[in-house]
Amino acid sequence: MYTREIRTTPDAVVRAGKPVFGDFNTPPADFDIRKLKQPFSIMPLPRFITDARIRTNLYFSFVSEEYAGIIGITDTHLFGFAEVTVWEKASGRKISFRSFIVFRKRLIPFKITSGVCKSFRKKRIFSIRWNYDTGKFSVVCRLKGNKDRPDTFFEFSGNLQDESCGIHTSVVPAPLMRRCSAVHHAAPVLRGSFLGRFFGKEEKSAVEHVKALGFFSIRRSYYKLRIFSYSLTVLGESEGKSIRFNLYTSNHDAVDSDLYNENVLFVDGKASPLPPVTITHPYGLNGIWVIQDTENMIDLSFSPMSDTVRKESVLILRTEYHTIYGTCEGSVRDMDGGTFLLKNVSAIVKKQYLRL
Repeated sequence: MYTREIRTTPDAVVRAGKPVFGDFNTPPADFDIRKLKQPFSIMPLPRFITDARIRTNLYFSFVSEEYAGIIGITDTHLFGFAEVTVWEKASGRKISFRSFIVFRKRLIPFKITSGVCKSFRKKRIFSIRWNYDTGKFSVVCRLKGNKDRPDTFFEFSGNLQDESCGIHTSVVPAPLMRRCSAVHHAAPVLRGSFLGRFFGKEEKSAVEHVKALGFFSIRRSYYKLRIFSYSLTVLGESEGKSIRFNLYTSNHDAVDSDLYNENVLFVDGKASPLPPVTITHPYGLNGIWVIQDTENMIDLSFSPMSDTVRKESVLILRTEYHTIYGTCEGSVRDMDGGTFLLKNVSAIVKKQYLRL
């Protein structure tokens, strides 16, 4: 059975200028990868050049009985971009809000044992706070609508110290051993509320005491000039157990991805490292997707319901982002050999392409 050793967490993801590769069971105190020595060549380059190739992404996904949603935040250390999307699970209808955050030295903190990521723009207010010492985790999002989108407010809180909350950190080559990606996942059980006339439903302006499953991720990495990636986040239940997992693959995966990758499954909070996967959509983006591995641990199909697309093209810069809500079916196995069957379980796929 495929597995990777989960080791005791180091104090920093980079020591003496070299990455500390591996899988760890808690967040490290220092999540800063800028301390790498000569990440791009044998010749030393000014730090402002190498630091410009670092991107930090934060994602918070949630699934409740009626709704699913995701907050995606990109931090270039000069400016940021945030996108919030909420779907009605039954129909796949969505509302989406986007916001540029300019002139910010740092949006996502380097130290992740406790931190806050926030923006208080007048029409796009959000705050994500976490503290592993106290166990507190909270998300507040207040969005001003217009004639096409309703005002939206939701908030969630969870306990990061509860045994039902899965925690996992990976440091992997990106793709060479000289460079690295540092990725942290947490999967808390949430309680919260929704306020707002979602999707034009006048009779349903408030939904309180909402129970939800959450998935919180921070990824910090040196990126290539051309990037394409796929990720799949699944949140649901199987045989009475809480199942949450994230699968990721890109053109900067580690050369030895069997030994180094960030894929992880949480079963009632217990972490199981997963093997590398192949994510394909042979029938187009709106057709059935296929997600499989070579270890017979992951055999899934993804059925899209709603695609949120963002495209930008300026001179040689081109970006294309798809955030797709849908359902997953199939099976996934943990490192102990337990098999969990999934049927009509909520999932969110992100397909990204970036050319600098």
